[in-house]
Amino acid sequence: MVFADISQRLLIDSVRSHIKKIIAVIPALAAYAVLAGHLDFIQDDAYISFRYVGNYLAGHGLVYNIGEHIEGITNFGWTIYLILWGALGVDYILLARVSGFLLGGGTILLTYLLAGMVFKDKNRWFVLFPTYLVGINMSLAYWSPAGLETAAFAFFALLSLYLYLKRDWLLIASLALAVWIRPEGAVVAGILLLVESVIERRVPMFTLICTAAALFISLPFVIFKLLYYGGILPNPFYAKTGMDWAQLANGLEYAGGFFSDYGFFGAGFFLTGIFFRKLSAAERSLFVFAVLYIIYIVLIGGDVLKVHRFFLPVFGPAAIIAALSLWFLLRKFAAKTSYLLLFVIFAGLATLTYYMPKAEVDHYNFYERMFMKKMRTMARDMKASDSTNFSVAVPTIGVFGYELLGHKIFDMVGLTDSTVARHSEPPIEGMETTWKETKHNSRYLLESAPDYILFSTGKKPSAPAERALLLYPQFRDCYRAVGWFYRAFETQSRGVTNPAFKRMREITGEIVPDYPVEYVELYKTGLDYYVEGDARKAIEYFDKAIAASPGPPYVYLLYQKAFCHLLLKERLQAVLTLEEVLVRDSLVVEAHRDLYLFAMLAADTARADIHAAWIKKLTPWYWPRIKADVDRRVELAGRQPRQPTMGPSN
Repeated sequence: MVFADISQRLLIDSVRSHIKKIIAVIPALAAYAVLAGHLDFIQDDAYISFRYVGNYLAGHGLVYNIGEHIEGITNFGWTIYLILWGALGVDYILLARVSGFLLGGGTILLTYLLAGMVFKDKNRWFVLFPTYLVGINMSLAYWSPAGLETAAFAFFALLSLYLYLKRDWLLIASLALAVWIRPEGAVVAGILLLVESVIERRVPMFTLICTAAALFISLPFVIFKLLYYGGILPNPFYAKTGMDWAQLANGLEYAGGFFSDYGFFGAGFFLTGIFFRKLSAAERSLFVFAVLYIIYIVLIGGDVLKVHRFFLPVFGPAAIIAALSLWFLLRKFAAKTSYLLLFVIFAGLATLTYYMPKAEVDHYNFYERMFMKKMRTMARDMKASDSTNFSVAVPTIGVFGYELLGHKIFDMVGLTDSTVARHSEPPIEGMETTWKETKHNSRYLLESAPDYILFSTGKKPSAPAERALLLYPQFRDCYRAVGWFYRAFETQSRGVTNPAFKRMREITGEIVPDYPVEYVELYKTGLDYYVEGDARKAIEYFDKAIAASPGPPYVYLLYQKAFCHLLLKERLQAVLTLEEVLVRDSLVVEAHRDLYLFAMLAADTARADIHAAWIKKLTPWYWPRIKADVDRRVELAGRQPRQPTMGPSN
């Protein structure tokens, strides 16, 4: 009986202890849940994995494009996880979001457990300090439910650190799962090997055994990748990695953003580094782990996506390091003074943690949601207007590619295209870009002759892969813009045109660039001024681009100049330039649209009939909206529109 009573009391005490721990973390979890609900979105790149899942469940294999065995994902294990549940009829997109959200919460709990290991003999309030900082971290709330594997990898990276510090053999499973979810799992294992070697100054037998066992468990996964994809490293590794000074500069800039938003400008790392010799083994291990992981992020050039995605595995350790630096500064104060100072400092740092990145996070969250809606609408409109099994080249392949399952999608920056990733054309001298995805292969793309080519910013060439195309006559002569009506907000009275370049002519001749990069840069600068609303400055740069063209100017260069004249109410010059565009090429539907409006305003039905016929031929789906818009404008001008009769195309 005595033994039973003791056991019961121990059990009750243990349960109470765990309940107290859970209650202490609830505010951090609640803050995280509120932030995640506020940001609520799915990242475009998540749909790359969803397309792999959709193709597999449809019986086409683990591929992005049917018949192409290319590993265009960096989250193999995450994708397999979604496939397993999808095969059981579970909504795998919803599953990805819910799982990410739960594992994001798991990183908060792991931060609490890690902090408990660090501050177990110090002060329990220092355990809650980093836990709450991570709970109000907007980047964690941003990425966790966004459909990607980000939170899952961060969870298993932190779990591996925790199990390493506990010397728990479950580290084997944690490392294996980390590697399956992202290749950086191997980096986590390598860092732990270095940590054990440096901190304990001996052969890292524990981590070596765990890493070797995790590798053995992963052998089937490695063998499958070798046999199915022909390599171990995923294709995005070749698409994104440059191993040059520009990549290092990008990495330093990316890390600088983290330290300015969440790292308190490195103060915590600096102060803790000063007291490094006074740290316990666990504290040193956590510090070295965080530093080495940050160095790794810098070396790979950071991430092309914003909002500190790659730093999720470091948020917990960085917050603990900040708390540890404060403990060293406050430890000699009296208890009450120490608590008061800790509370005041925590209030300040918590405010900074929330507000420093808030504007950036909200900005990217808004524009990512708008971009997703735009690309989804674009894909659906394209499919509705074209019943053929058309192919599309696009630099942003996420939700657009998912909406077009079964259609061939060319990834212009190479994430899912091994030719672009591994056989990129050399950088074009004189081309300036803010894009980090610099790989491109215009010759291969034009030889493939996709039915449509989409630019990331409408007609404006932005990415290097887009700008390079304008150097080739096969793109300038064979692709013409078509469009679909798009309204970003239901409250908008008017919308815009979502354009794509459609192949109107067969591609022939030797595919070599024949125009200088200067013309592309000037054309793009002119479009930038046009977007900013400075039509006069735009015309100035369009004229410079025309002067830099060794042959006939690009028809859309002329058209954009004509449209700027329209904006400046220089109608005669605009009409003359529009007519010049159609003399050059009658397939420019925008010129027909504008001249149709002028013909209707002048009651010249014969001329209006000609342009109406071309519009209906080139973009029949858009004709009703164009006609309604022109009728409205004519009515506003004080004329009743006459119904144009359809004449023959010419």
